[in-house]
Amino acid sequence: MKLFIPGPTEVRPEILAELAHPAIGHRTPECARLWQTARQGLGQLMHTQNEILMLTAPASAMMEAAIRNLVRKSSLHVVNGAFSKRWFDIACANGKDAHAVEIPWGQGIPPEQLRTALEEGIAKGHPYDVVTVVHNETSTGTLTPLAPLSAVLADYPQTLFCVDTVSSMAGTEVRVDDWGIDFCLFGLQKCLALPAGMAIAAISPRGLQRAAKVENRGWFLDVLRLAKGNEKEQSPTTPSTAHLYALVAQLKHIATEGLENRWRRHQEMAVKTRSWALGHGWELFPAEGYASPTVSCIARSQGPDFTPALDALKKKGILVSNGYGDLKNKTFRIGHMGEHTLEDLLDLLQQFDEALKTEVVA
Repeated sequence: MKLFIPGPTEVRPEILAELAHPAIGHRTPECARLWQTARQGLGQLMHTQNEILMLTAPASAMMEAAIRNLVRKSSLHVVNGAFSKRWFDIACANGKDAHAVEIPWGQGIPPEQLRTALEEGIAKGHPYDVVTVVHNETSTGTLTPLAPLSAVLADYPQTLFCVDTVSSMAGTEVRVDDWGIDFCLFGLQKCLALPAGMAIAAISPRGLQRAAKVENRGWFLDVLRLAKGNEKEQSPTTPSTAHLYALVAQLKHIATEGLENRWRRHQEMAVKTRSWALGHGWELFPAEGYASPTVSCIARSQGPDFTPALDALKKKGILVSNGYGDLKNKTFRIGHMGEHTLEDLLDLLQQFDEALKTEVVA
């Protein structure tokens, strides 16, 4: 099956071969070498000097880690899609005093609206320990600019900036240190183009300082325990060494391509997809200025019904995503991320057009 969904995405054969390495002991020098090399490469990818944490887990585990380690009492969550709501739900499930600022799906939060929400928290006597933002909301293909939000948060040093970059990291610009991100998380299965199975996060020094003052951080997700393991280039628990081999190889591949070249490739695919969609009478679901460079969410508008074409493509071994949740059959999503090229995308769009014509004739 050819994957043009917003993750998981295609994995190069060379990377799949890395997963076939024999198992090694996770306390051996070889594993420590892999651990260290991966953390160094991830720091370069994320543009950060912060502590890099790695877990054999889904990215949602790092969402929960942010809540358990950094929230003493109250948290603020920008909710503009399904995955930003998940972070809010996780905070609620952990018994935190969680507050959501609801943004229409398809839009990012204006900086002044964030400032207003932060001020309201202070006025009500619960200044927020963290604010969580999903950089690239996979459910809606919506990218929220982070630098303007970072500028606002600079005036609220008690509030840590937590960001989900699950479907943006390695596909578009993310600068953790320049943007003052205290906790930046992602998984492997989207723009990094690796099999799912590891969660990554970078945590700032003040994030670690906060965690030291928070009780009941748990054990598996304790960031201080994870950071302590890094001193010996080890995981506190048994990691997937196969994923470490694959991650190190893929980070080397990304460095060879050049990170900015990789960002540019994703943007070129996004621009082509948007033009194609508009040419069919469809429209982009995200508001103007918020469209993602890694996943396009396309709404029906005046265009033809796309659902039969999605089924026809699936029968041909090509998978494109229907809308997420309430947006099912109202939108569809094309994941142009990871190792896909413009040539791959053009072939997909041609196949999509043929499927549309076939359905019209039928």
